[in-house]
Amino acid sequence: MTQLNLKHVEVEPAEFAKVEQPALDYLFGRKVTAKVFFLLCLLMVFDFADRMIIASILPYIQKDWGISDAQAGLLSSILTLGMVLFAFPVSMLIERYGRIKVASLMGIFWGIASALGAFSSSLSQLATTRLFVGIGEAAYAPASYSWISTAFPRRRLQLALGIFSASQPIGMAVGIAFGGYVAQHYGWRHSLGLLAIPGIVVAFLLYRGRDYQSVLVHEHVVQTKRAQSGTTHSEISLASSVPSRWTLIKQNWNAIRHTPSLLLTYVTMAVVTLQWIPVVFFLPSYLHRVHHLELAQASLMTSAFLLVGILTLPLGGWVLDHLTQRFFKAKFYVSLVGYALATIFYAIAFGFLTDLKLQFGLIVLAGAVLSFCSSGPLSLTQELVPVSARTLSGTTSVMTIHLLGSIPGPFIAGLISDAYGISPALTVLPIISGIVALGLLGAALYFYPKDIAKVKHSHLEILKQ
Repeated sequence: MTQLNLKHVEVEPAEFAKVEQPALDYLFGRKVTAKVFFLLCLLMVFDFADRMIIASILPYIQKDWGISDAQAGLLSSILTLGMVLFAFPVSMLIERYGRIKVASLMGIFWGIASALGAFSSSLSQLATTRLFVGIGEAAYAPASYSWISTAFPRRRLQLALGIFSASQPIGMAVGIAFGGYVAQHYGWRHSLGLLAIPGIVVAFLLYRGRDYQSVLVHEHVVQTKRAQSGTTHSEISLASSVPSRWTLIKQNWNAIRHTPSLLLTYVTMAVVTLQWIPVVFFLPSYLHRVHHLELAQASLMTSAFLLVGILTLPLGGWVLDHLTQRFFKAKFYVSLVGYALATIFYAIAFGFLTDLKLQFGLIVLAGAVLSFCSSGPLSLTQELVPVSARTLSGTTSVMTIHLLGSIPGPFIAGLISDAYGISPALTVLPIISGIVALGLLGAALYFYPKDIAKVKHSHLEILKQ
């Protein structure tokens, strides 16, 4: 954000304090920012743990109820459907009541819904509880992205987003490993109930975290005369005000839909999700069927695959922060290389190799390069819009990812698996998705210089609550 030398600033409501350099400094100070950031990351761990635990207990559910792979895939897809249906309504609550408070309440809601799944006696009942888990998780990530992108200085943005994103594979690994272990020893119902408790506790702790409110800034030039010289000069005067909610939504929507590189980034991230989500979802089943591993061991190996992101996500964010300061298109080129390598690795692993060690090594390597470059496109969803549009942009991004990636991914892979086998399913889908993602991100790169220059001329006042 361009720093201006302001002479006159009128701020309403008066009880908020002005922050002088939101783009350069930590909004709430380093200590407070780190505290809230830690709780957001921890709750994100349980977000994905509650979301992915179903993957490790699927074989037990299929054994109990005799459901097909396609029906099993629907248990994941229906959770994502709940997120999509309620993403925009919840994002409006976020703008009205604050990112932190709404995020806290969402954590409590999805934790309770996940625990209720332990009492399901049929597929329809379990699917209903998973739907409500999705509703609770609807806009948690966009709210967090918005808070992080504003609370952290720009020089640390991709690192912060990388660390936050690392909570996702940690949560996936926790959900899959915990779910598989508890299901094997105590039953799959206990897995759902026990995992929900710590997430609810963290959500309560987050409720009183510091937050902010963004307002529009109206700029006009005032002609004044110097007292001594009598010369006339121009001063920039800013008047900050809170517009009506619908006016703000309309302005933010216009900002998003007139930014082609942003729209292409949304779809790119969705197609990349279509590539890796089916791999994660069906990897325990794949290892069990093809390599005849025990389900608990297959779940642990899948968790190990996911845990690679703990290192590669923050590392990739740190590298991209440094590269971007020197070459502003760096995040695009790093991501293009990462997508190409991941596609090749998945194709070789599932399409040609039969040795478990070599195959699993390539699968892990594919996940590593994808996670390494993921904070680049994620940061684009925040930096290509004004501050007031960041939550909406994050919500739009998450909805696009789910509609085009998370929802159809497991179901399509399940259909292919039922018809041709699980190996072809995990070969064809990643190849097609990877090729499409490369084309979309290349198109986004073409529009990026013009779009990012347009955002730099937006003026906003960031306020502390």
